[in-house]
Amino acid sequence: MEPITIRSATAADALRIASIHCENWRDIYADVLDPDYLAGPIEQERRELWLDRLTNPSPAQSVLVADMPGAGPVGFICLYRDQDPRWGSLIDNLHVAPGLRGQAIGKHLMRAGAQAMLDVEAGAGVHLWVFEANTAGLRFYERLGGSVVERCLETELPAPPETYILRVFWSDLAALTA
Repeated sequence: MEPITIRSATAADALRIASIHCENWRDIYADVLDPDYLAGPIEQERRELWLDRLTNPSPAQSVLVADMPGAGPVGFICLYRDQDPRWGSLIDNLHVAPGLRGQAIGKHLMRAGAQAMLDVEAGAGVHLWVFEANTAGLRFYERLGGSVVERCLETELPAPPETYILRVFWSDLAALTA
């Protein structure tokens, strides 16, 4: 694997981040999300989302990208500090370009994201939501020490009825950085 560098995202990264986000959802969630949504509206939606997030960032937000020499951003993580009184900070997104999964980029992003939360004195825990059908993602999070603590119906994205999401929780940010 090429060496990667983790750095803070800038507004100049917004379109590449949006592209990685779309590529991942089309790949991982092809059997979960509405195909019409994945074929069209997702692109404009993700572009607008990431342009806004990176040009008007929330003070609680941290977005980190993984760069590879000659390729630029190949993955990213977006976190929000102390978003829930019980579960702590939120990993809102973690994506690695589909052809590069399995090369520890996601693990490096998770560790760097946890460190970023520690650097801003976030509370102890961090959580994320993952589709129950994303078994590979769930295994990845469990290998990093996350535990499923909640199961809910998905109500925000265009998914079939009875589509579930799982809250995965890490009680100790410091342990996630190790």
